[in-house]
Amino acid sequence: MSPDAPVSLVLPFGAIGLVGGWLTADSFHLPDRSVHYLLAGVTPVVAGLLGHYLTSRIGGVGSAGAAAPGAVVGWADGPGWADGPGRWTRRGPIVASLLALWAIVVAGVVNGMTVGLVLGPVGMLVGAPFGAVFSLPFVPALAVVLLAANRVGRARAGSIVAQADRRAVWSATAAVIAVAALGAPAVFGRPAVPEVGHAVAAVGLAVVGALFVVDAVALAKVLTMPLPRRLIGAEEAGEGGVGAEEIEVRARMGEIGEMGEGEDGAARSAARGGAKGMGTGERVDLGLGDEVRVEVVRPTHAYRGAPQIARVVRGSRERAAGALRAGLARGGIALAIGAAFWGGPWA
Repeated sequence: MSPDAPVSLVLPFGAIGLVGGWLTADSFHLPDRSVHYLLAGVTPVVAGLLGHYLTSRIGGVGSAGAAAPGAVVGWADGPGWADGPGRWTRRGPIVASLLALWAIVVAGVVNGMTVGLVLGPVGMLVGAPFGAVFSLPFVPALAVVLLAANRVGRARAGSIVAQADRRAVWSATAAVIAVAALGAPAVFGRPAVPEVGHAVAAVGLAVVGALFVVDAVALAKVLTMPLPRRLIGAEEAGEGGVGAEEIEVRARMGEIGEMGEGEDGAARSAARGGAKGMGTGERVDLGLGDEVRVEVVRPTHAYRGAPQIARVVRGSRERAAGALRAGLARGGIALAIGAAFWGGPWA
């Protein structure tokens, strides 16, 4: 899958629908297990279709190259309503939230009518309001995943922050499933087979913990990464201090295109000359911020060869670290909530 492709919500929503459908059937405390299998079979399909519908509407449709101007990324990093390129997202948080709520309730109605279909037309009429009511517990669960998916696209595709944002969708999904499996007995009473809930919760928390470790490693890499000293930015370019290596790097990073006829011929020659034998070196994209730092290794002997690009780092360390810290904070909160529910008296 392309790194700038949208994060499909089909599987995350389908997984939540599978667990949610089973827990909904448990709430009825019916001796007939066929209801469990019916809800567990229908609900994930409807939830997956809902995820497909929302994928291109609530963020998660690719990278715009950078966060919106004036966006602040830090410990209290917001859901990125203004940054997301989704159709509903651009309308603002209130409108997007209402549209998402409406879609979830409609999906619940469709789910209830589909389940009620086994009883005929009367079952469909009864199932519609039941589906609307039982869709409400799914709203906060799906909202957590939607908020995580909405952050996808704020960073450049394939960058460190972009990869963390994509992992966060699955971390949020696993956390929701774990908390739901552990907290359902407090609301609906002890299920008939509590071991199933504990097993599902254990898998969910294990996924959250594993992704937490991966994000921690990514943050450590960003914080300990030695940055090249040479900075290519708007200020340096404005002073006319951009040389052949800088022009080449900026061209490689997509910062500039072909120079026009009005540009200085010597600069064009320098760019072409600098392109010969410079190599690509190590390239690291932090994801947020447009500054480019380059480390150029010059030959030790005059006739040995052209300067080589040893390393290129694009983005702001501070903004990338802030985004990763915010993700770690959310993962830590999810693990803490899961641990609290695991030790609850109802579990």
